[in-house]
Amino acid sequence: MPERANTVKDGRAARWEGQRERRRAEFVEAAIAAIEEHGPDVLTEQIAAHAGVPRPRLYRHFDGKADLQQAVCRRILERLTADLSPIWQGGRSPLELITGAVDTIVRWLTTHSALYRYLAKHSAPAHTGAPPDRSDALTDFTGTLAVRLSRLLKTVLETAGRDVRGTGPLAFGVVAFAEAAIGRWLAKPECLTPEEFGAALVRGIWTLLADFLVERGIKVAPDAPLPQGLAVTMLDPASASASE
Repeated sequence: MPERANTVKDGRAARWEGQRERRRAEFVEAAIAAIEEHGPDVLTEQIAAHAGVPRPRLYRHFDGKADLQQAVCRRILERLTADLSPIWQGGRSPLELITGAVDTIVRWLTTHSALYRYLAKHSAPAHTGAPPDRSDALTDFTGTLAVRLSRLLKTVLETAGRDVRGTGPLAFGVVAFAEAAIGRWLAKPECLTPEEFGAALVRGIWTLLADFLVERGIKVAPDAPLPQGLAVTMLDPASASASE
């Protein structure tokens, strides 16, 4: 009899947890809609209104305001990652990969500028008051991009029998350069259209990468397609690891 009672109890707990996760996801989507409408300084009351629930009920599904903010930041970046995923296909040239990533990110951020500003404001634990071990969604995202780039460079060098040292710092530096440039342009476009800015950023990124490879005796044609296996394996998000 006790075993049956435990089974019933476990089943109820599982159903409650599943319902809680569904409601969390619904509230996160409502928060994103509220941010798009009201801007990055959206109020909790405005989020609750979009969700169609009173404010206290909203927080029943989150461990406070910081938990909600982190969940929203993660979801924003999941959307951007989904838009980027078609780019990591084989058969593309280095320049096509860089251009595709830059154009997608710039277009996404200009279309969803309120979400980007919310992300920049609330992603880092130091800004949210979250505990130190709380994941920083923006850092996780840029770190994943840097690891992909590092893995790609390392494989190119290994294939040619060249020194692979320095690929990690360079990759993280290139991503940091792109992030800083995009943030600056969004704040002060200085009469550059998204297309003009994107093209300039692509040239800058390619120059950094090409110079790094040339120093190691490798000349990569920017318009030559990468081998199918190289592009797919090295840029597979499921295999990216920030430990590299």
